[in-house]
Amino acid sequence: MILDYLKTGGFLMIPIAAVTFLMWHCYFSELVSLKCPNSHSKENTDLHFMAALVAAAPLLGLLGTVIGMIDTFHATATIASAGPDAASLADGIGKALVTTQAGLVSAIPGALALAHLRHIQKKRHA
Repeated sequence: MILDYLKTGGFLMIPIAAVTFLMWHCYFSELVSLKCPNSHSKENTDLHFMAALVAAAPLLGLLGTVIGMIDTFHATATIASAGPDAASLADGIGKALVTTQAGLVSAIPGALALAHLRHIQKKRHA
């Protein structure tokens, strides 16, 4: 079922998954850094990188939406010239929806995790 979901989203699911993985890696390493008094912080480098990843996730989803809609328009052009092909029309719309969803599912919890880290950091430096 997960593989079908990933296949529906197309090739953009790979960078969305990579961004998600890196985002959570940054979160947990920064959390350890903030919670352990002996650890050396990287001067907010991880937080800045994590913020960039949180911003990139919905943009990748939006790119997938655009690619899926272009596929849908190509399928529509094919329908007009060669007869109806509902499967290719559904594939394009499916790709658009799945990549949008994946980008948002990655970015929303990531934004909350980033806010959590900033809150901890603010309390620590106050």
